[in-house]
Amino acid sequence: MPVRQWVLSLPKRQRYFVHHHSPLVNPVLRIFLAEVEAALRSCSPDALDGARFGAVTFVHRFGSALNANLHFHCCVIDGVFSATEEDLRFHPACLTDRALAKVQQQTRRRMLKLFQRRGLLPAEAVETMQAWEHDGGFHAAPPCAGTLRVACSRANRLS
Repeated sequence: MPVRQWVLSLPKRQRYFVHHHSPLVNPVLRIFLAEVEAALRSCSPDALDGARFGAVTFVHRFGSALNANLHFHCCVIDGVFSATEEDLRFHPACLTDRALAKVQQQTRRRMLKLFQRRGLLPAEAVETMQAWEHDGGFHAAPPCAGTLRVACSRANRLS
């Protein structure tokens, strides 16, 4: 199966909260993986509505300099699976730059709302952070068929 590594790192202001408030780790990861799954489903034209993806996530709690930098490395099958009574089918995804950008935008929007709902960021900070022009800490590495290749450059973690 083709596999794509997705790496989610957060802007420094959000990293602090996730690092110091462990109950945020699961909701942040769920938001990110839900957006990845939605993108894979939308880019697999013959997939059924209920098609699901497969992923394994590694939570890293430090950066290459052993600094506190909680981020996620997700190895995701590059497509979705649909089950019928007769069989299980794999639907490969053909992700576009537009689909990748949508994952980034939706992830950032939903995470900022989460932080605002939990009282960790004021509305003004959320508005400012949503207007940032950089990638917001999100990176999707290219697919690699057959084997997993871990590739994470420094640029992925800077935000």
